[in-house]
Amino acid sequence: MTDMNDANNGGYGGWQQPQQPQQPQQPQGPQQGYPPYGHPGYGQAQPPMDDAATTLLPPVPAMDDAAATTLLPPVVVSGAMPVAPPQPQPQPQPQARHAAPAPPQHAAPAPAQYTAPAPPRHAAPPQHAAPVAPPAPAPGFDQPTMTLKRPAAPAAPGVPAAPYAAVPAQPVPQPAPPAAPPARTGSPIIDPGLQPALITAGVAALLAGGAALGQVALALVVALLQVLTAAGWFRLNGMWPARQGIALAALAGFTADAAVLLADSRGGIAAVVGTLGGFFLLVLVLQTFRPSDPKERFYALTVLGSATVVTALCTTLLLADWVPAGVGAVALATVLAAAPLPGPKQLGPVLGLVAAVLLGLLVGAPLWLGALAGVGALVGRRVAAYDFPSRFVHMTAGVALPLAVAAPLIWIATALPA
Repeated sequence: MTDMNDANNGGYGGWQQPQQPQQPQQPQGPQQGYPPYGHPGYGQAQPPMDDAATTLLPPVPAMDDAAATTLLPPVVVSGAMPVAPPQPQPQPQPQARHAAPAPPQHAAPAPAQYTAPAPPRHAAPPQHAAPVAPPAPAPGFDQPTMTLKRPAAPAAPGVPAAPYAAVPAQPVPQPAPPAAPPARTGSPIIDPGLQPALITAGVAALLAGGAALGQVALALVVALLQVLTAAGWFRLNGMWPARQGIALAALAGFTADAAVLLADSRGGIAAVVGTLGGFFLLVLVLQTFRPSDPKERFYALTVLGSATVVTALCTTLLLADWVPAGVGAVALATVLAAAPLPGPKQLGPVLGLVAAVLLGLLVGAPLWLGALAGVGALVGRRVAAYDFPSRFVHMTAGVALPLAVAAPLIWIATALPA
């Protein structure tokens, strides 16, 4: 066995190991001989280890600080030199009888000396920091927008294509509100024109021919006039379709015609008045029990009642004596009022009234016959031209109203004493 203190036998001679300060002994854990926590022998001192555990360990040679830090890179310190807090000095403990040699401790490297950098000779002016751009959004996450993402179209070869292309959201089509009718401007009076006036003259010729043939033939032409009057009056007052009202007004006219034909020479006017009274009561009952708005009911009652009166009064032509002269005056006044004559607008109606009076005088009729017939024709034509009437109104009311309004006036003119 080699003696470590004999230099001739491979030892180190009389080399003495440096004395190391003894560290305070810490209690050993369960892996160093102490029982675990909760064991009955926990906290009791254990017997020291035998020297045989450290007999074969070679001594550790001492090294100075320069040799220990030769291979370490130099330390470059920038800034202030940190000051290490004072370390507590360990208290020497009495050396145990058989203490294990402590492992060698390497000395800490000596800190390099701090050298402050020399200030530059010419200090540069302070530079203003450039504005920092906001960070770009992460790929795959867009800001909340009203856009849809759809796959982009394939790009050209060699050019990477975007995974998605932002497509603006398509607006949802909204139903367009119903367009309001354009506002009508100008005068609400629209003249029926020359064509309805010529048709009025044709109906007047039929009435004159029917009067020449007898009461029955005249009653048939009067019935045709009553149908045109009822239809044109309802449409002129804005009620269309009103088939029940038109039928009721026309039925009142037909009933009055039949009552006059069945009555004697003195009971004709009573037949017309009785027919008007009966149908007016029927209209009142029907409109009273009609399930509709009160305002609409009153309006319908007014239109239906007036249509019944105007239609039934056409029957008075069956009671007149000068029917051809009277209807001839109506036709002449209507045509001249609608004719495009040169001069002011009022020239046509004035000439028509004068011509109606002269026609009555030429045929030997009473003076006021032509005058009343001409006035009735002009009034009826004016009524048919009121409140933006349509072409249908012109072809019904514009044709019939000049004769319908003039019919009772012709009867009054023949009933008056000469």
